Amino acid sequence: MGLRYYGAAATWIRIGTFVVSTRAHTECRGTELVGQDVWTVAREVDKALQQTHVPREFGLELSNAFFALERSGALPGAVEDCALGVAVLILNALPQAEIRFGTAKAKEYFLLFEGLRQKYGHLWSVAGFAWNLRTHQSDSYPLLLGLKPQGCYDSGVKVYVYDTIFASRPLECSQGMFASEVFVHQYLLHSSCRTENPAEADFFFVPVYAACVMTKDRKTAEDMDIFYSHLVKEQLTYFEDQGGIDHIFLWSSETYDFPSWQDYIPDSLFLSVEARPIECTDFDFFSEETADNFGAHCKHCYWCFTPWKDYVIPGFVEKWSVDKLRALEKPHEQRSYTACYHGADSDALAIYKYANTTVRNDLQTLRGRPGFSIGYRFVRITEYFDRIGDCHFCFAPKGLGFWSNRLYEVMFAGCIPVILSDHIGLPFDDFLDWSSFSLKWPMDEVGPALAEHLEGLLEFQRPAVEAMHRAVLRNRCWFDYNSEDPDCSPYLGILRYLRKKKEAMPRSQGRTWDIVTPPIRGTPRAVAEREGG
Repeated sequence: MGLRYYGAAATWIRIGTFVVSTRAHTECRGTELVGQDVWTVAREVDKALQQTHVPREFGLELSNAFFALERSGALPGAVEDCALGVAVLILNALPQAEIRFGTAKAKEYFLLFEGLRQKYGHLWSVAGFAWNLRTHQSDSYPLLLGLKPQGCYDSGVKVYVYDTIFASRPLECSQGMFASEVFVHQYLLHSSCRTENPAEADFFFVPVYAACVMTKDRKTAEDMDIFYSHLVKEQLTYFEDQGGIDHIFLWSSETYDFPSWQDYIPDSLFLSVEARPIECTDFDFFSEETADNFGAHCKHCYWCFTPWKDYVIPGFVEKWSVDKLRALEKPHEQRSYTACYHGADSDALAIYKYANTTVRNDLQTLRGRPGFSIGYRFVRITEYFDRIGDCHFCFAPKGLGFWSNRLYEVMFAGCIPVILSDHIGLPFDDFLDWSSFSLKWPMDEVGPALAEHLEGLLEFQRPAVEAMHRAVLRNRCWFDYNSEDPDCSPYLGILRYLRKKKEAMPRSQGRTWDIVTPPIRGTPRAVAEREGG
């Protein structure tokens, strides 16, 4: 999108579909419709977002202010009063714009934001205040809105992407550790791997933002079961052509959110963050209220994940977090702490009492040991980032499932993960040597012996620890869904897997076939073959 000026001495420009004044000011005194207090909130939210998460109501306040400006036609005047304040309003309004008006409208607003940023971004630090113009998800919006075409890593894989009703809000669903369900979908949707011709497709991707709709729309397991079963029977047009073996479903949490999957998609390919999914018999959603039922009615399924057809993928870490973690990480030789862990246990979250035995509680017994930083969560997320960036080893204990997003977070801080989850499935272990950049320790042996082992590594095997640290830095791009490294990203890892599946997959030549006889010379078929048709 370009900025088009009207005449050499013009005072108005067009940004997208909007016409705004070139005389943008930074006083942010307020207009008739937007008081100075709105700009104050915008500044404080913009500032706070660089340190931690902000309560949802503040984002809604900024969203409503922007929508009111646009409806009233007062947007040009607001830009003249506080151009970068308007940019902050837009950026925070985008998820709500998607919910209210659809992704196409959100894309239009994002282009307006980009126009304002390009035109007035040089004013970012005027009047004693520095605008950041960034939320925790905004760096990913170009990919999520289809403004950043993706390649296919020369994989030779072609994927047909279905359109489903529960995969229509990528911006709203792009936050949090379950967002791999969004990013893999949007990557395939906007990559050169995609084909809209089912006859060319090697695989068929079925996008469903299950974790998002279950948490944000409060859909139950029964709701999802009905949705998925109808989807398979009525909407997956090409499912029966190969019996579903070329159809891909993605599970971004510790559960397969399709309770009846064994009846409908037992042979389909699963991309999953969890290799031992949790199955429950009589309640829908994990919460503190249902924690007492977990041990009685939920269990890990040790056979649901089939290694010969299914594949473990990493959980999602926001680009904002990745950038902050990398900015705060210290060089190996300057780190102060032997090992760190800051997170919840069953004393803080009752459901962990049934989900992970005692591993998180056992870690708390190391609190107070010299060189160990052990405790609960920091108030500000950047304090946590700063701490793990100052640690040699970081504990990654079992969560509700065997997988843990902490495993990926700590690597972005340059910290060597110590995996405390006996049955965890590790992504890309068919080509990554996890033993070169992580440690794994039995869950039921967490205590002084573990601490002494780590202390001994630093004291007596320093070169080996330094080599592991370098391997962490070298391999963490495989877990970064915003990686732009052409040789290292989760998408490349997934495509490697799909390429191997493609080479091994049986292919029929249609529903029926007959004896093929040589064509008679001169027939239309023979002529076409001679002419290359």
